[in-house]
Amino acid sequence: MTTYTVGAEPRCFALVPCAGTGSRAGSFNPKQYEPVAGRPLVAHTLAALARVPRITATLVVLAPDDEQFADELPGLEGDTLWCAKVGGATRAETVANGLAELRNRGAQPHDWVLVHDAARCLLRPAWVDRLIDACADDEVGGLLALPLADTLKGETDGRVSATVDRSGKWAAQTPQMFRLGMLAPALAFAGDTVTDEASAIEALGHQPKLVRGEFENFKVTFPGDFQMAERMLATARRGAEVRAFVPSKDFAQSQQFYSDIGFVQEFAHGDIAGYRLGQTAFLLQDFYQPQHANNFMMHLTVDDLGLFWAHLQKAGVAARYGVKLDAPQERPWGLIDMTMTDPSGVLWRIAQRMERDE
Repeated sequence: MTTYTVGAEPRCFALVPCAGTGSRAGSFNPKQYEPVAGRPLVAHTLAALARVPRITATLVVLAPDDEQFADELPGLEGDTLWCAKVGGATRAETVANGLAELRNRGAQPHDWVLVHDAARCLLRPAWVDRLIDACADDEVGGLLALPLADTLKGETDGRVSATVDRSGKWAAQTPQMFRLGMLAPALAFAGDTVTDEASAIEALGHQPKLVRGEFENFKVTFPGDFQMAERMLATARRGAEVRAFVPSKDFAQSQQFYSDIGFVQEFAHGDIAGYRLGQTAFLLQDFYQPQHANNFMMHLTVDDLGLFWAHLQKAGVAARYGVKLDAPQERPWGLIDMTMTDPSGVLWRIAQRMERDE
């Protein structure tokens, strides 16, 4: 196993091969520049990587004659987004040339490089963080991937030749995260035929770590994929949003409370933490005044109030946090709801969603 003498904390760099022609996409443009949800496809990819704080910089590797990136994404290059027109004839050559460029810009052998396909434009920062967390202390590195769910068929002349056992098989995704000092010689050894970085690492006898990815992290490849990406981006896109500042007497306890009842923590920074459940979101703050907290009310609507109530009972939040829960009941005005206080005295009214007849 290769080891490195690390004199400083390893950094993370993203490398985006962006020199392909996208011939399978059926477009006149290279597919990375095809518009998706009003922006070039690669713009969505780079925006997601830019929201990962642990990535020091992202290098986009362009074809030597590429003039479209500057035209389509003017002013994007800067301190944390670098471009280099050193792309090669194959993905492996493009990545290898990109690694050399990173070295020229100060990257060290022990630094991590996260290679990500430009065409995986639905990437989310949380998935990148998941990969970094899983691989930061690993000797080899790893990649996002998904266990295969569909039955696999072998093919000969357009007909099924065999059913292939899918057990233990994963579909590789990106980013793929390896140290620069391991990946560069691996690509040189494997040659230009490898289609992903993990294959080159495997050729040296290593076993990259599989980190579970997400279905949405698919690679836009064929014409119909653009429409799918458009729909998924539209679904994920948020418009204007109002969030209440919810006070907390014990900030750490309140964070755990809201996680236990089903809210997802989107972020935590200083004395503020963001929480979301479906379309409901709020900001938890490390601030407490009894008169303010005891006169504070939030309203939440859920699809299945009975299921939400059962979850609260199973989690034992009343006994664990000393909070008050009142069971769901039908109100005189026709609404079915329940009440709950949080550990700081904030009152929540939680209601069953009422479907309107059209």
